[in-house]
Amino acid sequence: MTDSHRNTRTRTASSKRNISKLKMTGVISSILLLSLAIFSATAGKSIVLAQQQSMSMMSSSPLPQPNTNGTLLKANGSKALFEPAAGLSNVFGPKGLFPFTNVFNCANALTCGVSAGNDSNFTGTFEQGNKNHMTAYQATYTAPVTYGPEQIKGHTYKITLTDTNWNSLGAAKPTRQAEFARITNNVGFNQVQHGASHVDRSDVPQLSDNAFLYGHTQVTDITKGNNTVVAKDVFTHVMVAHVMDEHAYYRSMKDVALSPTMVFLFAINIPSGTALPGVGTLTPDKAQSFTPLASDVSMKSPPQFKYPVNIPAPRTGSIAAPQSQSTTWPVDNPKQPLFFTFLVFQKADINYTNSSGSTSNMTKSG
Repeated sequence: MTDSHRNTRTRTASSKRNISKLKMTGVISSILLLSLAIFSATAGKSIVLAQQQSMSMMSSSPLPQPNTNGTLLKANGSKALFEPAAGLSNVFGPKGLFPFTNVFNCANALTCGVSAGNDSNFTGTFEQGNKNHMTAYQATYTAPVTYGPEQIKGHTYKITLTDTNWNSLGAAKPTRQAEFARITNNVGFNQVQHGASHVDRSDVPQLSDNAFLYGHTQVTDITKGNNTVVAKDVFTHVMVAHVMDEHAYYRSMKDVALSPTMVFLFAINIPSGTALPGVGTLTPDKAQSFTPLASDVSMKSPPQFKYPVNIPAPRTGSIAAPQSQSTTWPVDNPKQPLFFTFLVFQKADINYTNSSGSTSNMTKSG
């Protein structure tokens, strides 16, 4: 064998060894990348889980996400405060529509109410989309104020959900149903409402809702075994939610909870054509102008995005602008008495289940 042949064989063997090393390096790199990807995914899940668990501890969590653990949310609330107003819609507080200067000392916070009784409680079931009409709630409280025969200080009342319609048949002036409520049949999960979101109204701190509903209720005086219906068709709005840090939300898209999960319950009727104490007779427009106020910027403004919103490639399309997500509540039923109750249950236990009743997720707050 010549020296030329020997050199050729040596170079060939060396090339094969180099190729083998390259293949091995590629395999090792692939394994490392795969391991890194698995580690990153696992770490990511752990981070998300930790963030979700921190929500109930009033710390930072990711954006509210669609619930995939069940179609029902069951909530129990206790320790209710009777609030004089919602945001700037001052009803019972100082300078309010029906002021009680010796009962309330403020009217623009969610913690400035007075006790609605040690035995106050809320029990509710929210069905996402209310497809099977399983949504229901019942709440009891003791009134701290008297105005008219329908709400007397010291009397205990039961509020029972009767339907989840936006407009009742008795509404003097039906109003447009907000799109976010219409597409969920007035019962939805994981909705950001109020505040700078301009969804529903802006004069109330922004809330992250586990669940919300709109509809109508019946109010019954159950004092000392009494069982007298005092109102049959009163507009209601309920949220199971926590107060959000709006600065954190719009700065870094994080949901930082500023409160435990609570239950917010409205039951309200301001009848037009009826002489009301201290204000006389109201027109339908005036009667409904408190929920929300006509001056509320959410009435004319969409959510806080610059429109049109163009969806970047590889996806396509654009959103010119949505409808305003805020709309006047149809709270004027002339056939029903004047009624206003805003309860905030300071402690709430919630759990998600499916329609068969098996529990899939539990959150406890407060």
